[in-house]
Amino acid sequence: MKRLVSILAFVVGAAIAAPAVVHADQAPAEAGAMPAPPAEGDPHGAHGAPAAGGHGDAAHGGGHGHHDPSATYNYFDGLDLSYKKKDQYGGPLGDGALGPDKRPLGPGESEQPMSVPFILVLFNFGLLLIILAKWGAPAARQAAEKRSDEIKNALDEAARLRAQARTKLDEYNTKLRAAEAEMAKLVDDMRADAESEKKRIIAAAEAQAAALKKDAEERIAAEIGRARYELQLEVVAAAATVAERMLRDQASPTDHAAMVTAFVDNVTAAARQERAR
Repeated sequence: MKRLVSILAFVVGAAIAAPAVVHADQAPAEAGAMPAPPAEGDPHGAHGAPAAGGHGDAAHGGGHGHHDPSATYNYFDGLDLSYKKKDQYGGPLGDGALGPDKRPLGPGESEQPMSVPFILVLFNFGLLLIILAKWGAPAARQAAEKRSDEIKNALDEAARLRAQARTKLDEYNTKLRAAEAEMAKLVDDMRADAESEKKRIIAAAEAQAAALKKDAEERIAAEIGRARYELQLEVVAAAATVAERMLRDQASPTDHAAMVTAFVDNVTAAARQERAR
């Protein structure tokens, strides 16, 4: 509120000082812009300039001069609302003339109503500032607080979502590490099973090879035994043939019968021993 009052006081001071500054700046120009006296035979003045008091009068806003806005601006006149009945130069509005001296309208000029007093504009501005300070400031403060609460809630929600995302990330990382450990364990188990299966296969192959070797050795031994038995039979047959020939040539019939009987007994006994093996 104090700031608004300070701004209002500054604006009022500037408005009060503005007319004096403007008139002080315009005085030299107006003094140097005095029209030269008209020459003889020239009704419009020197170089075709209009005579003083015509439509080219700069002090009254002539159409060909430089118009001074401060000359027709209303600062304090008509505070009793009489400005509504005056023209821009302070004369009666609607009389077809300008100003209290009833100056006729020049070419391009028109009678305009007087502007609202500047002090009333300042008053309205100050009233607007007071209204804004009393009702606008709380509403703006409330809106700012509401916006601040919304931003705070959004930040809290973002922090909550960030924490939730971090928790999910940690959970996924934990699951990933567990999955990696499980995969490593499965690989180790598969490797161990493969190694055990390899050893089992090698042991089975070695056992089968040993069995085949033993079977082959038994077969070879059986073949050797059969070949030996056949050889013995051949030797016995050959020996019997030789003995038979010798006995036929040297022995008597009685000796032949005894020897045949003994040979048969020996062969029978040898066959029984061989089968017993």
